[in-house]
Amino acid sequence: MGRLARTATEIAQPPLVLSLLLILASLLSDQRLTSIWSGVIAAVFICLAPFAAVLLLAKRGQLTDHHVGDKRQRRPVMLWTLGSALLGCGILVLVGAPRPVWGLIGGILCGIVALILVSPVWKISGHAMTLGGATVSAVLMFGWLGLPFVVATPLVCWSRVYLRDHSARQVIVGFITGVVAFGASYTLIVS
Repeated sequence: MGRLARTATEIAQPPLVLSLLLILASLLSDQRLTSIWSGVIAAVFICLAPFAAVLLLAKRGQLTDHHVGDKRQRRPVMLWTLGSALLGCGILVLVGAPRPVWGLIGGILCGIVALILVSPVWKISGHAMTLGGATVSAVLMFGWLGLPFVVATPLVCWSRVYLRDHSARQVIVGFITGVVAFGASYTLIVS
């Protein structure tokens, strides 16, 4: 069970899940060539560059681990992530990112702000928030083709509790926050 929980947690890293979803969202536009670049730019600035920084800092011992397990270390990481995301948004405005990408970015930014506000006091689950948001976004974007996210979500949420990285309450609140933030953002921006 431990190996399954660890594998689920590692495969469903929020930056990896969101990068995949941003690139998939970019394919929903009629202008595929321009759009795919929008998804790649969004993935790099919002997810992959901050994740690379976290991996480097964890390797150097400046962060507890690549999941940023110490809640005191989360706010600075999320502030840096927000800065990188906003820089990426500036570039995306210039290249004309499609609405589905912006709908997903709205949810991601809401999630980042939630983590900045809550993390110093309580260790809400970023994994659960991401999977909740990815689930609702994938279903809104792709209908029944979004079902892999629906299936993966309970496994990942279970893994966070099983590995004792979060309490069940932290996972449930993270999941609900993700569903609401991503669902509302995507619906308001894309509809």
